Amino acid sequence: MTDARGIVRLGLIGCGRAVLTHHAPALRRVPQIRVTAVADVDAGRLQEVAEYLGVPERYAGADELLAGARVDAVAVMTPTRTHAEIGGAVLRSGRHLFVEKPLAHDVAACGRLEAAMLGAPGCALVGHNARWHRLVEDARAFITRGQLGPVKAIRSAYTHWHPDSSGREWHRYRSEGGGVLINDGVHHFDLWRHLLGDEVVEVGARSRSSSTYEDDTCVVDAQLAGGALASAVLSFSSAPSSDIDIYGELGRLSLSMYRFDGLRFLPHSTYDGSPGWRVRQAAHSLGSVARMIATAGRGGEFDRTYAAMWRHFAECALGRATPACTLADGRAAVDIALAAVESAACGRPVAVRPAREQASR
Repeated sequence: MTDARGIVRLGLIGCGRAVLTHHAPALRRVPQIRVTAVADVDAGRLQEVAEYLGVPERYAGADELLAGARVDAVAVMTPTRTHAEIGGAVLRSGRHLFVEKPLAHDVAACGRLEAAMLGAPGCALVGHNARWHRLVEDARAFITRGQLGPVKAIRSAYTHWHPDSSGREWHRYRSEGGGVLINDGVHHFDLWRHLLGDEVVEVGARSRSSSTYEDDTCVVDAQLAGGALASAVLSFSSAPSSDIDIYGELGRLSLSMYRFDGLRFLPHSTYDGSPGWRVRQAAHSLGSVARMIATAGRGGEFDRTYAAMWRHFAECALGRATPACTLADGRAAVDIALAAVESAACGRPVAVRPAREQASR
């Protein structure tokens, strides 16, 4: 299912802002993948992405690409509400599937994608790129080794500045997969599961709308099956941040994904402002400068996640790896987000069905 040189021929369906800003630059750095076809209903966006990637084969829509393009794999980058229909068609065509997060806009759509996967010859990967962040990998290893001790709680802040004129129409509405709870919250809900190796079982939430978004700013609290508590602040109307603090009996592990030196462990016996601690952290930052310089030309640590994710997808399509973020993982993050939406509407906590239980049905 690859060309004679062992390169994955990829078709891109959808040429929105995330593709041009993040995915296209990353794909140019992954020699195992060659983008050979591009599709979008917007002729201007189609031309911009195709010219950036040097792709002459262009299509006006998903059906045309699936029918006419000689590709081994297809990336679905369209508005969330269309993921299930297009992604299902990709799987039924026998190609490998990459689908951007969120996996889908509701439970039924997630289920249709999972059903299409049954018996499909290709693999499927969900684009939760933060899983491939170097510091997330380091944090997960730190926790897995037991260096944090039993985890008591995890706290997230994921915020952006998205003024009214910057968003697509579908970003505004929950029914389309928009709003900060579904569109952005799934990133950190997925990281809770990924970092702790545990499932969220109950969610409570409060949400504030704006003139643009049904869910503009939200606060979420949750409980995981193993007993750990979780909380998140999510907003489309603040300064950018993507931070996670994990609290264990042995100390606090702080992860800041927009910083090159953004992983720090504070032992339980140390106060954050103590002179010795501050000296050690200054030395840590200085020691990380070389890493910062090395990655700056490639977009920094956050943008590197996209190239790492695409390299992993290539390995999966070539049969050399198993997808590290499955459709079940994508569905679990969506289910947490939808439970938060429901809780914000009804004013009470809502139970979440664990992903492992879903996968066994």
